[in-house]
Amino acid sequence: VIVFERGDLVFVFNFHPKKTYDGYKVGCDLPGKYRVALDSDAFVFGGHGRVGHDVDHFTSPEGIPGVPETNFNNRPNSFKVLSPPRTCVAYYRVDEEAERLQAKAETTGSRKTSPDIIDVDATPVKTSTATKEDKEATSGGKEDASKKGWKFARQSSNKNTK
Repeated sequence: VIVFERGDLVFVFNFHPKKTYDGYKVGCDLPGKYRVALDSDAFVFGGHGRVGHDVDHFTSPEGIPGVPETNFNNRPNSFKVLSPPRTCVAYYRVDEEAERLQAKAETTGSRKTSPDIIDVDATPVKTSTATKEDKEATSGGKEDASKKGWKFARQSSNKNTK
């Protein structure tokens, strides 16, 4: 069995072909709660699904504080895991503050009984009934803008006009 730690992750490798280690003690630097992040024994990887992903692993302090020689494998904390044969399991440290805030947000959101209602004015808008004189006044007495655009497009495609 090989165990190593990188940041908030703890990796447990069991290379034994047949031996399962139940309650295997794993040392770690950071105290708190750990959960399975990746499990090579999961069904999606062709494994047997023996490692529980819904299990929280809580650390316990080891040795005398301030005396590293009394710690477990030179680590001030430890937690126990199940290590099936020929597997690798990666554990991550749970951010308990973020988890508590998320749980609080979910409970306050579940109390809401009715959806938010938005007041929208859905009255139809009347179309403009401008007269020919009004159109000429706004366009400066010339043709309307749609005809101008059409003429411009036709003129710009002419080879003689640059």
